[in-house]
Amino acid sequence: YLKGLEQNGSWEATRKVGPKDPPEKTGVTALVTYALMAAGEDAKEPGIQQAVNYLLQTPATETYALGCRCQVWLSLGVPPKPAIRQAFEADQAILFKAAHPDMEMHEAKSLFYSYTPDWPDWDHSNSQYGVLGMWACAQAGIEVPKAYWEAVDYGWRGHQFKDGGWAYEMSGNLGRTHRPAAQHPAATPPRELASMTAAGIATLFITQEYLHGNDGISCPGNIVDLNIEAGLNWMSQHFELPDELRTYYTLYGIERIGVASGRKYFGTTDWYKAGAEFLVKHQQANGSWTESVPYDCFALLFLVRGRAPVVLNKLQYNLDMHGDKPRVANWNERPRDAANITKWIGKENENRFLNWQVVNLDVPVEELHDAPILYLAGNQVLQFSDGEINKLRLFVEEGGLIFANADCDSLAFSTGLKKVCHQLFPSYEFHDLPPDSPIYTNQQFPRDKWKSKMKVEALSNGARELVILVPLRDPARYWQTQAFGGHEELAYVMDDVFLYTVARGENGGLGLRNKGETYIVASDAKITATRSIKVARLIYPGNPDPEPGGWRRLAAVVHNNDSVDLDVQSVNLGENKLDNSFKVAHLTGTFKFTLTPAMRDEIAKFVAGGGTLIVDACGGDAVFAPSARTELAAIFPNNKLSETPLALDGPVFSAGAKIEQVVYRPSARKIVGNLRTPRILAIDINGRPAVFFSAEDLSCGMVGMPVDGIYGYEPASATILMEKLVLFAGK
Repeated sequence: YLKGLEQNGSWEATRKVGPKDPPEKTGVTALVTYALMAAGEDAKEPGIQQAVNYLLQTPATETYALGCRCQVWLSLGVPPKPAIRQAFEADQAILFKAAHPDMEMHEAKSLFYSYTPDWPDWDHSNSQYGVLGMWACAQAGIEVPKAYWEAVDYGWRGHQFKDGGWAYEMSGNLGRTHRPAAQHPAATPPRELASMTAAGIATLFITQEYLHGNDGISCPGNIVDLNIEAGLNWMSQHFELPDELRTYYTLYGIERIGVASGRKYFGTTDWYKAGAEFLVKHQQANGSWTESVPYDCFALLFLVRGRAPVVLNKLQYNLDMHGDKPRVANWNERPRDAANITKWIGKENENRFLNWQVVNLDVPVEELHDAPILYLAGNQVLQFSDGEINKLRLFVEEGGLIFANADCDSLAFSTGLKKVCHQLFPSYEFHDLPPDSPIYTNQQFPRDKWKSKMKVEALSNGARELVILVPLRDPARYWQTQAFGGHEELAYVMDDVFLYTVARGENGGLGLRNKGETYIVASDAKITATRSIKVARLIYPGNPDPEPGGWRRLAAVVHNNDSVDLDVQSVNLGENKLDNSFKVAHLTGTFKFTLTPAMRDEIAKFVAGGGTLIVDACGGDAVFAPSARTELAAIFPNNKLSETPLALDGPVFSAGAKIEQVVYRPSARKIVGNLRTPRILAIDINGRPAVFFSAEDLSCGMVGMPVDGIYGYEPASATILMEKLVLFAGK
């Protein structure tokens, strides 16, 4: 819709101009161009190029236009090309000169904006766009004096009302507007607005970046900005989306503070979900919402920025006091660490816009999966309740990864984290992340090119990393201050961990999930199962159940797709509990193993009685697979594995929807090339395929996450292959 309104690089013909409006000729064009580029339009696209040329050639006269145009310049890349830098510097000079104090604050330390540089008036709406423009200049490397940020910060804090809100013009500091009292008597009640409160909060987040970047670097405890917190609390108490044009402008402000603060909720309201539902409901068939182009742009900006992939969730946690009231932990000593490293990662990966969030352990575990990484920081001994331990374990078993930073190299934090992880996964121990880890070798910044080799420890299930701990060097300190130069490896480590969790797919693109998209599958309660299949998860000495979340997810998939319930139970081999009430037995692992004669006999008896054995090397483990082959030869000495893999059009995969092809993960494609068929082998016993063996991973794939370093099938292919095997065996 927006692209269809362009006329020779301009959208100014869509502007509804009043008789007293300034003769602005760039504002709408700047806003549309910014919105389109935020939505993914390529800067090389002819329409965008025309718009940029128009903006370069046409003077801007309004604060709104200058603020939006600077967003366009920033969207074209950093550092800016010479022509864009020249335009940046010209706009910065105008905005810097246009900022003026609110004289009624009795000091000249504040700075605000009006519609045009020559107007002595001010309002908070124009002021937020003036600051937004100057912020873009600073991000592009155009110098903005610290005194400017100090004056902006002082002014906005002074205008905030005691309950945390801001009005359009009225000053909470003075209790009246900047205009003469005769025009606005003191008895006039203030009209605090969600739009202006969002503007105030967003502005303070910007000034915080330049004035308080060093806050928390010495680990004094949580850093709290009382003005920002009061504003966010005001938003929590007043969040609503009335059906009016101002709502579209407000939504853009809400998106800005939601993204800046990392808050998923205002009070109990999921701000993005509420806003998206409002916009989907109101969008017209032609793509517009209001047929007022600026408001349409605000709607588009809200949707595309709010749904951007979430790199990490920063955990807000308490210290469990074992019966006493929990104590707030030092989880937020560096309040901008997560925000700044997320922004850095986005710039380093095709200049993508990426999000981060703050979460707690009071929410359902599904909400922790908005991001692949759960980020823990602190300098105290961690103490979680049993319920919180269970939730953390479930998050990891469902494919999540925990990244922990010891603030100020805190030994107490590192020791406490390891104790927590022993509660989570008692069978696994921390180790130094090996040099050949895919985190170090397959990602954007290989470890062998780092200036220094920092210590990174990991907890693994043998197939993938579950927890990453940085006990020394304190990367979060440098993320907080954005001091990446000279300490690049402290940023590289999080970038590479993130890329490890979103491994590239077959087309080379990252496995990013927009907010709201998930690989988690829940059983649909509306579907009634027509039958049940009993599955035995075989337990033996070693690492027999590295991915327990895989079978839980597969059970939901089979229930929803096939109206079949899976009754999955752990069975200890060698105790004669693998009887023929089970239709399927699954054997997997990540280490070399040897079964006892009693265990082998139990499996042989199970298969002879009509059961089906499925064996896969979890993660594609190169040690487990040969051990499994040896064991199968010992269990079934008279029956050999087939030399030819199962055919996709054969009877084993015939149940339900046909599988046209399978897709392998990047690590497997290095070996199998462009193969589109599975490599699953079978052993026929008494005229039926009774044993299935896969040297390529199925178990990690069943969990659903696109983590790197797995030799096996992409999650969708692994899931459907196992689904077909189980349905065939359970006939």
